[in-house]
Amino acid sequence: MTPEEIKAAIARAGTTQTAIASHLDVRVQSIGRVIKGTMRSAKIEAELAKLTGKPLHASQAKPGRPKSTWNGQHTEASA
Repeated sequence: MTPEEIKAAIARAGTTQTAIASHLDVRVQSIGRVIKGTMRSAKIEAELAKLTGKPLHASQAKPGRPKSTWNGQHTEASA
C-alpha cells in the first residue's frame, strides 16, 4: 500500500495518526515514519494492518537481521 492509501484507510476507519499513537503509546512521528516506510515497527504495522485490512509495505519487506557475531566469527560458523 502507498502512504496515501494508508492515510485514506485511517481516515475511513474514523481515526487519526495521533489517536493511533496514543493508543499504542508511541510518538506520532513513529506512525508517520512507518506509513512512509522509512521505519519498521511490528507493533505499529500490526495496528495499521488491522485498520487497513492489508499488510503494509509487503513488497519492501526486508530479510531478518544477520546472525550476530562473537569474537569476529558468525555464530553459525562456530556450531
